[in-house]
Amino acid sequence: MAGGKTWRGMGWMAAGALALAAAVVFVYQDAARSYFFNDDFQWLQSAYRFDAANFVRIERYDHFYRPVIEIYFYLGHRFFGCDASSFHLLSISIHLLVTLFVFLFALALTGRRSFAALAALFFALQPGYVEAVAWVGAITDQLPALWYILTLWLHLLFLQRRGAWLYALSLASFVTCLLTHESSATLLVMMLALEAAVVWDARAPIPWRTLARRAWRYAPFVLLLAGYLAIEYVVNTRSYVVKEGHYRFGWHAVPHALDYIVSLYVGKRILVSYVLVVAACAALLVRGTPRVRFFVVWMLVTIAPASFFTWGNAGRYLYLPAAGFALLLAEAVMKGHAILLRRLTPRSALAITGVVVVGLVARFGVFAAKGSHDFRERTRPYEAYAAALRRGNPAPRPGEVVYVGRKDAEPIPELYREPAARVVFCTDNLRVEIR
Repeated sequence: MAGGKTWRGMGWMAAGALALAAAVVFVYQDAARSYFFNDDFQWLQSAYRFDAANFVRIERYDHFYRPVIEIYFYLGHRFFGCDASSFHLLSISIHLLVTLFVFLFALALTGRRSFAALAALFFALQPGYVEAVAWVGAITDQLPALWYILTLWLHLLFLQRRGAWLYALSLASFVTCLLTHESSATLLVMMLALEAAVVWDARAPIPWRTLARRAWRYAPFVLLLAGYLAIEYVVNTRSYVVKEGHYRFGWHAVPHALDYIVSLYVGKRILVSYVLVVAACAALLVRGTPRVRFFVVWMLVTIAPASFFTWGNAGRYLYLPAAGFALLLAEAVMKGHAILLRRLTPRSALAITGVVVVGLVARFGVFAAKGSHDFRERTRPYEAYAAALRRGNPAPRPGEVVYVGRKDAEPIPELYREPAARVVFCTDNLRVEIR
């Protein structure tokens, strides 16, 4: 009998996973048919010049240090060439993998499959970060989130089970995250916050000696982070983003952070929204359970790095904060269901909760699908540019000049015209002339 229940449970889990995957594919169907866009062309061009030995030549970097991203595009180019659809499908697949890690983390944290399923569902269909999945170049936001959440999950399992192999895996994942994106600088803070949440939730006093031993466990992480920050300092001080004041510390980060949070629930950017966001975050941090506080901290800490840009907000930076928001939203739904159970029959409480979940998911899905469609429209000029290049230059050889009409070239920023032409013919040695 027990075995039958287990198999039925696994069947329902498999059916739910397939349904979620189908929903994600449906939402991002337009993105999957999109062409490359902006930075994609430069990343693909860098694949021709890939050399792992360059990772230790810090002097060659003058913008950012992201070895894992360089490896990603090198391998992608080796396997897919310059086929846009393959890269888009890979991005969607990685999104599903990140969703799986959100589920596994939530399950390990709470032990409740219903909570984990809700968190994964809310995360998978979030509309705020659509660009992170739809844009090939925004893998710079997807991949660090993958390692980030994987590290937190492994760290949580280590805190619960104390396995040395879990510690080693979390350390390896931590290093990989550092080598993927600058946002990984907040990961150690979140690991500490996670342990604090676990300790407070247990409500058991910890002797000072035990605290000291726990602190020493973080020593390798601290040293690795310090080394990484030293590299980032050297590289980023050369970057035009810092030199020209596009990224700096200041109070401008506060309205940016508020706008990011409002975007998570697709709200209106008005004063009332900002006041409610501040009040809600403050109340949850003061009155919430240790777990709720951790989810709020996750959201705020991971939003912080992107908030210091002086230009407008970019939705792709919400990819990692969206995981914290999804966990918080799942907690709210579960709490609401518990309140209903005290006042209504189980069936009625479940029905009302189901309606709320379906409403939230439908709202998220509609906005996410629209964002996916809008992104495809943004790539149309590049599709037209590529088609014009192919018509006018049937079979150019490396080193030749390719020609394109001014009407087709004008919608393309000059910075991307030549890299885009090279991607069209999948070579790194072409020049473009407009006529």
